[in-house]
Amino acid sequence: MPKPSLFKCPVCSRVLFEDKTRYYCQRGHSFDIAREGYVNLLLPNHIGSGNPGDDKQMIQTRRDFLNQGYYQEFSDQVNRIVSQILLCRRSDQPIAILDAGCGEGYYTCRLKKHLESLPTAGPLDIYGVDVSKEAVRFASKRSREIHFAVASVYHLPVLENSMDCIISLFAPRDEESFRTVLRPKGTLIVAAPGENHLYSLRKALYDTPAPIGERGTVQDGFTLVDEINVAYNIHLKANQDLLNLLMMTPYSRHTNAEEIERLKTVKGFVTEVDIRIRVY
Repeated sequence: MPKPSLFKCPVCSRVLFEDKTRYYCQRGHSFDIAREGYVNLLLPNHIGSGNPGDDKQMIQTRRDFLNQGYYQEFSDQVNRIVSQILLCRRSDQPIAILDAGCGEGYYTCRLKKHLESLPTAGPLDIYGVDVSKEAVRFASKRSREIHFAVASVYHLPVLENSMDCIISLFAPRDEESFRTVLRPKGTLIVAAPGENHLYSLRKALYDTPAPIGERGTVQDGFTLVDEINVAYNIHLKANQDLLNLLMMTPYSRHTNAEEIERLKTVKGFVTEVDIRIRVY
């Protein structure tokens, strides 16, 4: 039997029902579920349509780096924060979580596994959206039990007042959209680089690396209730890990071939993780 989802139709904003092969609304708009399990809810007239978001090579690079566990400590902290906030709200209804800008699904899937492992866990309804089709395809391969969709965080195809929690990790944010889809007492968790994030990597690329500005601040309609800093060093086990880290950062766009060749000779590189998590 088709069941209502928390996705809404990007054409008419009505609830989307899910069956084995598609999502559809009562007005007849239909969206096929891909072989990997995701749905594309990005309209053709989306700004930057074609292949927006990160490409396949960048997604593979990020997946390979994250799978090595270098950001696991940060991911674990996010998981603890979400569980502490949400599990005290247990009810008969599933806890609904949206990863807005989910990328290739590393954090989304680890969060799901963590919450399901807790003895006090109730039913969960986890969604993830990203504007990159390649990213969502990779994410769906990690878990078919999470509702993944190709969509923009600036035009979320998510029902109003449907989410208990939104996580936004190193991703673009649209605070108005977030307010719309969160329930009245919903929680927004934002993670952004701190001042010293990857400082040694930046120092290896630039003689005088510019400081990272303040990020992750949310204003209208939200109240900051907690702020956690996650800081530790990572020792990159292989040179390829260093190159993968570079390619998943904005610094890769400003790095020339000579600098990349120089990094290929570096062994035993150590750099900083410095991430600010804000809870609203």
